[in-house]
Amino acid sequence: MRPPASGRTAEAALLIGADGIRSATRSLLDRHAPTPQCAGLYSVSGVADGIETEPGIFNLTFARNGTFIHLAAPGGKIWWSAQVSSPVQPEPTLTDGEWLRRLAGLYRHERVPSAILDATVELHRPTLMHRLDPVPVRHSDRIALLAGAARPVGAGQGASMALEDALVLARSLAAEPSAAAALAAYEAVRSSRVAKMAKAASVNRDAKTPGRSHGGCATW
Repeated sequence: MRPPASGRTAEAALLIGADGIRSATRSLLDRHAPTPQCAGLYSVSGVADGIETEPGIFNLTFARNGTFIHLAAPGGKIWWSAQVSSPVQPEPTLTDGEWLRRLAGLYRHERVPSAILDATVELHRPTLMHRLDPVPVRHSDRIALLAGAARPVGAGQGASMALEDALVLARSLAAEPSAAAALAAYEAVRSSRVAKMAKAASVNRDAKTPGRSHGGCATW
């Protein structure tokens, strides 16, 4: 086989594509496979200092312009993430100070997020959030998609689902007489669990965006 965008060839009994939402293996398996689309959200995160919050508590504020998450960090600091509902992509040229002022305006009606933003000492640049339509072809006799390459799951479950996928696939490969049989068994075991988490992720995402899910993002 010849991997996408590579001049080299390789031989293997099994190819496992665990290469994320922008998977090259997915398009190798099915040239009509869906591609990532803008989810109508972007996130900006940071660290604040001087704000008291109870340790061990995950705080979620459903604000007017998007959700705001914060929790206690070591050393008396706070980790926070603003998930902004927007049909346009974040402006890459804004400075950290400009981003904080923009977020302060978006969350000005919410007391706790406003205080945390005002006390921010470190900012992490915006990340555009994507969604992926259901992937109809997730394996063949010799190729399998794992984790985000096959079925990106939001709601904070991406890493957990990837570990579960790896464990079930390893067990299937050890128990079945061939790669084809192992991949079929793996899919049978994982399908109901993944469908449940995908539904939860969809509900989680749609609760943070106005109206129906966005099919794409414009630029400012």
